[in-house]
Amino acid sequence: MIQSDTKPMTTDGGDIELFIAVSRAAQHLINQQSWRDGLGDFLRVLGEHTDTNRVWVFEVLEQGPDHYVTHYLHEWSSSPQYSNIADQRYVEHRVEIREPELRVFYQARLQGQVLKHQRSEVTGHLKREFDYQGIESMLTIPIMVEGEWWGILGFDDCARSRTYPESYVAALEIAAVLITNAILRERLQWEVHHDHLTGLLNRRALIERIEQQLVETPEQGSLVIIDIDWFKQVNDAYGHQAGDEVLKSFSQRLQSQLPEEALLARFGGEEFALWLPANGPKARYIAEQLRQSLNESAVPWRDHQITLTASFGIAEMRATKTLYSASALFEHVFGRADQALFQAKAQGRNCIVYSD
Repeated sequence: MIQSDTKPMTTDGGDIELFIAVSRAAQHLINQQSWRDGLGDFLRVLGEHTDTNRVWVFEVLEQGPDHYVTHYLHEWSSSPQYSNIADQRYVEHRVEIREPELRVFYQARLQGQVLKHQRSEVTGHLKREFDYQGIESMLTIPIMVEGEWWGILGFDDCARSRTYPESYVAALEIAAVLITNAILRERLQWEVHHDHLTGLLNRRALIERIEQQLVETPEQGSLVIIDIDWFKQVNDAYGHQAGDEVLKSFSQRLQSQLPEEALLARFGGEEFALWLPANGPKARYIAEQLRQSLNESAVPWRDHQITLTASFGIAEMRATKTLYSASALFEHVFGRADQALFQAKAQGRNCIVYSD
C-alpha cells in the first residue's frame, strides 16, 4: 500500500478550535486604533492554530488587464527561515500576466475564489514562485471589499504538503471577512471625518480637533478662512468637472506648503479653513506665502490654464474672561476670521485681512 506524504488538516474538534481561535483573533483587529496595528497578532493566532509555516496578507495596489501590483503587507512565520517580509522583491511587486495559466489564476482572484495548490500540480509562474519561496502547499483566500479584489490572506506550508478540508477553509474564509470588515470600518471612519473630493478634513472634523487643542491651550492658535475668488466663473466657463479639478489642485497646493502641525479642511463649496498653532503675525506670513504661490501657477484643464487667486481672513485666539468652553472659544475666533474674509472680498479679493 502506497502512503501519501500529504498531511490532512485536523477535523471535528480541531475545526471547532479553529473557529473559536478565529473569533478570538478578531479582537486584535478591533481593539487597535488602526486594524493594521493588530494584523500581526491576528496572523499569529491563525498561524499557531493552523500549524502552518507562514501566514501573510498582501494588498493590491494596482490592477490592469495584463498586470497587477501587490504589496506584501504583513506576515507571521513559524520560523525566521520561512519569513518573506524583508524580501524587497515583494515590495510593490508587479506581475505581468503573459501565461494563460496565470490569467486564469488572476481571474479567479478577481472573482473571489479560494485557491488550493500543491507543488506537484503547479506550473509556469506559480511553480517558479513555489521554488523561490520553498512552498509545498498553499491556500489563498481573496479579501474582497465592496465587490473588488483588495488583497489576499494566504497560508504557505513549506515543511510538508497538506490538504485543506472544507470546514478548515470555511473558518479561514471567516478570517478574511474579518479583515474586510476592518477595512470597511476604517473607510467609514475616514469618510465621517474627511471631504470625499479633496481628501481634506471636513468642517466637523476640523472643529472637533481645534476644540480638543483649545481645551489644552485656549490662548494659542490662529484660524485662517480661505475662499477661492470667482469660483463660480470656473464652473460656468469650463463645467463642474473642471471645478472639481480646481478644488483638488487647490487643496493639494495648500497642503504641500503647510507646516506639519497645521490642520486644513474644506468647509464647503470653495471655502477652506486652516488652523495654525501660531500667533497672528506668523499665520499672516504663512497665508501670504500661500497667496503668492497660488498667483504664480495655473491649474491645467484640457487645453486651458485656469488661473486662481484666493482671499484670506485671519483671526488669532484671544484670552477672554467670559468664554470658558472650547466650543465657545472656537465660535468666537471663527466669527472674527469670517468677518475678516468678508472684508478681504470687499477690498477686491486676492488679499489678506487680519482681525486685530
